[in-house]
Amino acid sequence: MSYKQIHEALRVGVVGYSGRKFDEAIARRELSEVLNELLEQRELPPSQVELVSGLTNIGVPKIAYEIAAEAGMKTVGISAARALSSSVGVYAVDKQIIVGENYGDESEEFIGYIDVLIRIGGGDQSLGEVEMFKRRFEADEASLSNCLFEVDLPELD
Repeated sequence: MSYKQIHEALRVGVVGYSGRKFDEAIARRELSEVLNELLEQRELPPSQVELVSGLTNIGVPKIAYEIAAEAGMKTVGISAARALSSSVGVYAVDKQIIVGENYGDESEEFIGYIDVLIRIGGGDQSLGEVEMFKRRFEADEASLSNCLFEVDLPELD
């Protein structure tokens, strides 16, 4: 069975800093590079990619959605209901999936939805989601290196 028979699109999850200060130019550059490398490796046009993040219109999720929109990727936001009343608002994604009330309630759904995970910086929730994603590959760690990309960013004061 081919990949296209399973999914219409490659689902790329992006996690990272939301509420902390970080160098947005570096984050944008690093994320763009990882996404371009991924598309090249998989020989996929952007139209066959769903970029999935935390729905909020701030930090790494916002940057990820902006890059995706510019490239012609579909955008998906998976978050808890709390995001809908956040003061920063939500990004106008193509598809919203709301799970639970509080941030973190959506983590299992998010990890189950995606095929690839990219972490750009991030705090406890991002690191926890990386660990959840890694557990999916315990029996096949060789595949993990093609599906998990991590970039550490220094926090700014």
